[in-house]
Amino acid sequence: MLRIYIHDEVPVTSFVLEGKLVGPWVKELEKHWESALAASPSRMMLVDLADVSFIDAEGRALLARMRQKGVRLLSTGVLINAIVAEIDAEQRKDSAQCSFNQE
Repeated sequence: MLRIYIHDEVPVTSFVLEGKLVGPWVKELEKHWESALAASPSRMMLVDLADVSFIDAEGRALLARMRQKGVRLLSTGVLINAIVAEIDAEQRKDSAQCSFNQE
């Protein structure tokens, strides 16, 4: 189970998650994120993962897509910090490759 709290306040839209980001809950988060993005495409967004205990492969893929679109990921705990660190490292690597290919 996953609880999603959305705090839509200027200048940041925050998604505060509690529980496990798995299965159907990944689609639910994606739906809320896409709605927020459509309503305010230039607004900064944050996903607070402090109370998330597990993320499956599909959840990780969604967080990676969100991070790629500029969403900030806030995490605590060894497991979730490691997942966020991997996502950030992959994004930096992809950004560096894009910059290198454009030169």
